[in-house]
Amino acid sequence: MKIQQLKFFVAVYEEGSFSAGAIRVNATQSGLSMHVRQLENRYGVTLLNRSSTGAEPTEAGRTFYKRALETLNAAARAEDALKELSGSVSGQIDVGLMPTFTGSILSSTLLRFAQEYKHVRVSIHEAYSAVLSNQVAEGLLDFAVVPSVSQDLGLDTFRLAKDRECLVCSSKNSILKGNTGSLRDLEPLHIVLPTEANARRPRIDQYLSMNEIKVAETMELDAMLGTLDIVANSDWVSILPGILGRADRDGVKRRFIPLSEPPLAVEYMRISHKARPLNRAAQAFLDTLQQELNNALEDD
Repeated sequence: MKIQQLKFFVAVYEEGSFSAGAIRVNATQSGLSMHVRQLENRYGVTLLNRSSTGAEPTEAGRTFYKRALETLNAAARAEDALKELSGSVSGQIDVGLMPTFTGSILSSTLLRFAQEYKHVRVSIHEAYSAVLSNQVAEGLLDFAVVPSVSQDLGLDTFRLAKDRECLVCSSKNSILKGNTGSLRDLEPLHIVLPTEANARRPRIDQYLSMNEIKVAETMELDAMLGTLDIVANSDWVSILPGILGRADRDGVKRRFIPLSEPPLAVEYMRISHKARPLNRAAQAFLDTLQQELNNALEDD
């Protein structure tokens, strides 16, 4: 039995078809089918039921999938052990980050990591959580950081930290004179919100509704820098994670006021593919990112 056969079987199993599995592992559909068929013929067991609509796992296929994942994970750990014995960390990693991170701690993370791990090439892919989750599920990213995870994708998850959501307004806006973020008694808000496709939108909508916060007008914008710019130069406000306020501690352009009565939190989750445990380079980058995240949240 070859590792490649296991990878091909896992790809078809998770994608639900040979055509989608072939795209994922950059192979031909016929080649993928041949390798899976060789497994079945050698051991006299049917792993997948083929049809015009895709590939459905048999009971044997579901059991074998769990063992295949364990084997692939063990192989990846063995490869990492060899790299560790060689005394160097090298390679290419692809990391997905949401704008909240690229706009706050990415630069410090990259500079610190580049100084310590000179032989690792890092590619950063910025997108919102739905896109990043799909890219991790498709094996395009080593890992990503998102505020929420779709359970349907079956990804491996790990909680990195919890942050506070803040009301963000211009420093010239007198909507909240103190440092309290209670919005119930304010005049109706002109508020910039993420679009409905954004994972943060349902939580914000629920918060506004449950706390009877009055809204005069909304503007939908999935552009973090654009949102910050609009808020800084108008009477519009927004609700954004506190980590983005690091550059506004002087209060010259914007104020970040943690929501209170009640507070609203956001959790940052690391997601990765269950069949692709983080290699040494990816884990080293995640560790650096975690340290910079902890530092940023401690400073708030």
